[in-house]
Amino acid sequence: MKKFLSHILIGTGLFCLIVASYLVYLRNFSNPLAFKSAPKPINVKHQYLISTITIPSIRKELPIIPAKITNNKWETTEKGVSLLSSTPTPGEMGNSVMYGHNWKTILGDLYKVKPGEEIIVTVKTGEKRRFIVENTAVIDPSQTYIIENTKDTRLTLYTCTGFLDNKRFVVVAKPKVLSQAR
Repeated sequence: MKKFLSHILIGTGLFCLIVASYLVYLRNFSNPLAFKSAPKPINVKHQYLISTITIPSIRKELPIIPAKITNNKWETTEKGVSLLSSTPTPGEMGNSVMYGHNWKTILGDLYKVKPGEEIIVTVKTGEKRRFIVENTAVIDPSQTYIIENTKDTRLTLYTCTGFLDNKRFVVVAKPKVLSQAR
């Protein structure tokens, strides 16, 4: 009986070691933001004057750091969210795309954001560009249409989600339209 229990404990220990090693590999050596084919960049003729993104409903204010896709891999940051540099500045025509890690300190709570809630992008001049969440979705990483350019003005935020980060949680927001006072 003791020999049987020791075999079970050894087997369980080995299994846990293999799973832990795999998780360490995924966290440090794989790139969950690799694309089979990178989206086509648009002709962006601006300098990044953006500063922060604020999501009041989840109490987040994060710096925005421009990033690019090189060799079909999106550069990421551990300090805030990455704005895909081939997309427009938030508030300009097209799809402004940002990614943030699924960590509590970054966008780990993004799944709590609901349609109708506000997202604010602050530019370095202090101007606040306000967006209203239109929809949220969980998609497969292969569904890169979500980061393609659009003919409207929108802000797309996303992060990894699901078991071993095998899915993406996406938030799409449109500019807030202020009603005119009469």
